[in-house]
Amino acid sequence: MPAALSYRVPRTPRVVVNLSPPKVAVSTGIGETLREAREAQGRSLEDAAQAVRARTSQLQDLEDERFDAFGGEVYAKGFLRSYAVELGLDPEPLVATYRREVGQQVPSPSSTMVVPVKTGGAPRSTTPPAWAAWALVAVVVVAGIVFLGIIGSPAPDTAGDDPLVGTPPASAPSAEDEDVGADTGDGNDDTSDPEPDPDPEPEPEPEPEPEPEFEGVEVVLALEAASWMRVTQDGAVTVEEVVDAGETRQYVAESEVIIRLGNAGGVRVQHNGEDIGSAGGSGEVVELRFTPDGFERI
Repeated sequence: MPAALSYRVPRTPRVVVNLSPPKVAVSTGIGETLREAREAQGRSLEDAAQAVRARTSQLQDLEDERFDAFGGEVYAKGFLRSYAVELGLDPEPLVATYRREVGQQVPSPSSTMVVPVKTGGAPRSTTPPAWAAWALVAVVVVAGIVFLGIIGSPAPDTAGDDPLVGTPPASAPSAEDEDVGADTGDGNDDTSDPEPDPDPEPEPEPEPEPEPEFEGVEVVLALEAASWMRVTQDGAVTVEEVVDAGETRQYVAESEVIIRLGNAGGVRVQHNGEDIGSAGGSGEVVELRFTPDGFERI
């Protein structure tokens, strides 16, 4: 039985040309607007954070336009809206700018163009023409003649009378040199100049103290639709109201946070920095208990 024959179809080589321009970080102006409004009121980040019920680092992230630090677009827009309202700004233009410049960026199609290289037809000869070979031989011969001429030429006489070439005559020591070289015999003569003190190294700038790591319970609610809610922090009821869509609320406790929602489907929840999604279905009443170790539905 004849052996099986295998045939591999040759692939057409491709040249990949990257047409994507270099990425340049562009400021949207949101952070600058927030910072200028806060500084115009003479308020610190700590004061504004306490009023918004947010961490100082979160407001700093907004002013520095580090929106990805919020773990999701809905939380970033919620904190942006709350911070703008606290500063007396109209939040809608800022949120619209966020949607246009940050939140609604659609990945552009690949800007990598694949250019096929034609391989059909008669192969092109890679052998150089005859005249190129003769030209190469001529260049080698001329180079050899020049090299032999350099090797065979006598070395120049460097012992002539030219002071720039020959060895300069020894000069008699001056009186100043004799004084410097004299030894009084007492052993205390120090004729060497003191070395200048090196420039003192600049003191390093103190590094900012890192924000202490959070310990306890932190719950962030981003309302995509209006919902009634009741919040209990460490056993005390702190909130019982209807919160409008678009707002973001943050609640912190040492041991537990219990939240009852009247429209769980319209509320997105983040627990200790982790996005856990919607609290339930649309119009569903849900009660959740959050602790440092996790959360549960009760």
